[in-house]
Amino acid sequence: MIKELKIQKRAQHEIVGFVVIVLMVTIVGLIFLSFSINKEPRRQNSVEISKLLGASMYYTTNCSTTFIPDYKNGQDLIKECYKNSANKCLNGESVCSVLETDLENIIDNGLQVHPDSPNKAYKLNIYHRSLESENIADEEILKFEKGLFSNCTSQVGASHSIDVSGLSVGIINVELLVCRND
Repeated sequence: MIKELKIQKRAQHEIVGFVVIVLMVTIVGLIFLSFSINKEPRRQNSVEISKLLGASMYYTTNCSTTFIPDYKNGQDLIKECYKNSANKCLNGESVCSVLETDLENIIDNGLQVHPDSPNKAYKLNIYHRSLESENIADEEILKFEKGLFSNCTSQVGASHSIDVSGLSVGIINVELLVCRND
């Protein structure tokens, strides 16, 4: 009789252990399921976006501020726009407006944002970040977007930093975020 009680207690312990393991696996499964069902689009860096952004920095524009044929590339125009937004190209156009127009054309052609495309929208943000103090807010240089950031299954992006030593103590960041529906 004592032997039977020991066997029953042992069997009960094994059943309780099995139930605990099943509960733990169920809880872990529910946690993973909640992450996969999460409505927030995931953000990730994209090599494609990074290359597009990098290429746009070295694209030669039709803006010269000193003499022709010393045309500025995108990165130089960003620096000129940061130094003084009232700067003009030799043809009379504003440096910042040439920068915005050229970047918009490059990104529009590179991403092909429209309702039938996987790329539904994008946001470009160019700002200066001071390295002197953490209390100084970022200074916006240029910001524009196209399309609507709704129903994105994912958000991919990239950033490009521009050294502005000599102009200020800080860096200029160029960030491009794209809304995708794959």
